[in-house]
Amino acid sequence: TVPNGTLVTRRNGSVLISGNCWAHSTVSAAIIARAKDNQPFADLSAYSIACIIKNYRNQGGWNGESMQFLRERGCPTSKHWPQQGTSRSYDNPATWEDAAKYKDTEWEDIPDRDFDQLFTHLLLGQPCPLDLNWWAHSICACDPVEIESGSFGVRIWNSWGDGWSDSGMGVLTESKARPDGAIALRVMRAAA
Repeated sequence: TVPNGTLVTRRNGSVLISGNCWAHSTVSAAIIARAKDNQPFADLSAYSIACIIKNYRNQGGWNGESMQFLRERGCPTSKHWPQQGTSRSYDNPATWEDAAKYKDTEWEDIPDRDFDQLFTHLLLGQPCPLDLNWWAHSICACDPVEIESGSFGVRIWNSWGDGWSDSGMGVLTESKARPDGAIALRVMRAAA
């Protein structure tokens, strides 16, 4: 770790520098997957996952860590763990009872640098958290887009808020969207 709380990591020979974006990319995918399945909107709190996994430090990680957590424990709504909340008081039985309603039940790893598989999952309507070493950042790939005739990219949802790009959304070309770590989120548990 470095003084500002980020984490410098190496995976398969590539270096990644990041903060809590790895949890936000996964939670964004969960929100999209629920919408795709016509489930009611749930304001899921990525901070809950990041705080527990990284012991309340704004520290880098991989989307696979947060996806595993989402499968095992779920993600609570902001009613139980407020957005950007870092108080240890939120870690209580009621929070995790709420989180259990919002678990992923099926996901698939996408091979590193494989844009074709990423694009296929997006065509199937499966949102994908992406770790991008060139950006030292993790984002959520939402859907495929044709940039111009015969040139494709992916629409992304960034954790930097609605002030970034077009209300928090942007498009990455194929060369920028080749993931260094990616997961296709297929199914979220239907909350009662």
